[in-house]
Amino acid sequence: MRETKSGWDDQRLARDRQALLQAQMRERGIGAMYLSDTMNMRYVLNLKVPGGGVFVPADGEVIAFIKPRDMGYVRMRHANIQPTFYTSADTETPAFDEKVKRFAQIISDLMIEHGVADSPLGVDPLDAAAYNALTDARVRVANAGPIIERARSIKTQDEVAIYHEIGDQYARTMAAFRDGLRPGVTELELAALVTASWSDVGGEEIAQLNICAGENMNPWRRWPSERPVQEGEFVGIDLHGRGANGMRGDASRTYFVGDHPTQEQRDLYKRAYDYLFGVVDVVRAGVALTDVRDRAPAVPDRYAAQLYNYSI
Repeated sequence: MRETKSGWDDQRLARDRQALLQAQMRERGIGAMYLSDTMNMRYVLNLKVPGGGVFVPADGEVIAFIKPRDMGYVRMRHANIQPTFYTSADTETPAFDEKVKRFAQIISDLMIEHGVADSPLGVDPLDAAAYNALTDARVRVANAGPIIERARSIKTQDEVAIYHEIGDQYARTMAAFRDGLRPGVTELELAALVTASWSDVGGEEIAQLNICAGENMNPWRRWPSERPVQEGEFVGIDLHGRGANGMRGDASRTYFVGDHPTQEQRDLYKRAYDYLFGVVDVVRAGVALTDVRDRAPAVPDRYAAQLYNYSI
């Protein structure tokens, strides 16, 4: 049975995110943003909305441009909505030239209305026609990506609460994976078990799931196969899942199948254990990533060829 928690306030989460983003925009002289990427829209609205876009002024209320069939759903959480007026899919229609000009004109008018016509407009990936139309309408365009990433890097109180929930979702899913390990079960069967478990604990979707047993762990085979698990070997799992409110986690675990590991396997386990807890001692709030890299325990030379896996 699925269990859910609500240790956060969805409306406050949306307000705090918008305030963080607008503060970053003002700091960098960005007058407004037009965002159409699904995940960027979700960040701003705290809603999963397919298609459309959001206009985010540096000061003032966010306008959401929503497909008619989704308006009722969005209006329950965000009142300032208007119908969508442009998608890149329109490039196949005969009236596309007029549509893209209208898109640029609406954005230009919104910039004037909010008093930021002389400031840049931040955008996430736009098709070439929309970009050119904005340029023709004398709208200066800037890359919204770094600004959004900076806003996202500052976690709100509700996001912190959600991460605690995601941690619990991961712990329970990994426990189900561990309990399902037995000789003869295949990597694909384990993947199905994890997918079902993630749903049962309230997870939204799985972005990536890697399960590798025995020789498939090195070199890393990545995707689950029909290979059966065998007694006396390691099995690894790497799970990237969206939990509560679509926020994403990432965790990996390695388990031993059976009760009698060899001395070599015990030594490998201890090396990994010592290294991980050595890194835990280094990772602290306020420590720069470069300092984490420099202070992390040294990797033995015999494993140096695998350093590319560490993303250091």
